Amino acid sequence: MLATSFAPYALPGFLVAALGFGLLRPGTEPALRRWLAVVVAGSVLGAGFHAALLVPAYAGEHATGRPDLVVMNLNLRKGHADAEKAVALARREHAQLVVLEEVTPGELSRLHAAGITTTLPYEAGSAGSGGSGTVVFSVYPLGQVARVPLQHDGYRIAVAAPEPFWLVAVHVAQPLVGPGNWRADWSVLNQVVPALTGRPVMLVGDFNSTLDHRPVRNLLADGFADAARAANSGWQPTWPSTGLGLIAIDHVLTRGGYRSISTSTFHVPGSDHRALVARLAR
Repeated sequence: MLATSFAPYALPGFLVAALGFGLLRPGTEPALRRWLAVVVAGSVLGAGFHAALLVPAYAGEHATGRPDLVVMNLNLRKGHADAEKAVALARREHAQLVVLEEVTPGELSRLHAAGITTTLPYEAGSAGSGGSGTVVFSVYPLGQVARVPLQHDGYRIAVAAPEPFWLVAVHVAQPLVGPGNWRADWSVLNQVVPALTGRPVMLVGDFNSTLDHRPVRNLLADGFADAARAANSGWQPTWPSTGLGLIAIDHVLTRGGYRSISTSTFHVPGSDHRALVARLAR
């Protein structure tokens, strides 16, 4: 699982290997030169393969124009994120749907004090201890709310937007701490998602999985689109929030109805994840 998370770094690894072994060839013994030639050729082929996989993240056609729906996701790091800054970001980006993970009761109170329901009056989900709270705020009515029994809680919600859609607010267990819980959470999602019919479906949250993990690849093969990749946003890691970031584990996945125009990530003090904002068109 850990190696899969860092699959995007295979491309520079192959390039460095090809260059390094290529520089070693002059002056070496004939038998060793032949072996090095094979290694260089394999490295070049590997680099080409991974480059082809990364092209869709940077190039291609995507939706343009004014967004019909702006979605924001943020993991609040067990309630330690700056609630006022999170609410200010949602307002500045004109977010119409905000999905928050690791919402503690105290953090939920701070979000309310910061005025999140002034612009996002509809609320679903619940706060919890540690990393278990998941809460959704929306400008559109939220109905048919049902808890999805993930390790840290998720919710299935019918969002009454101009084009209504099913939302699944996702917080998958961290695989390195408990790989069994990670697999169990994906097993639950694999039962919940296929049952959502009759309208577009949107999965939003902290997946603790990259696009290279098999469960996410299966969703993409089943017709879901990752908003960042579909918008050709390039490399947009969401964790950790400081420095250059390493991996993209927070996602907005859509199927039917909504197409991605653009995505951006933002630092929110106190969180170890970057907020992800996706601008979508119908």
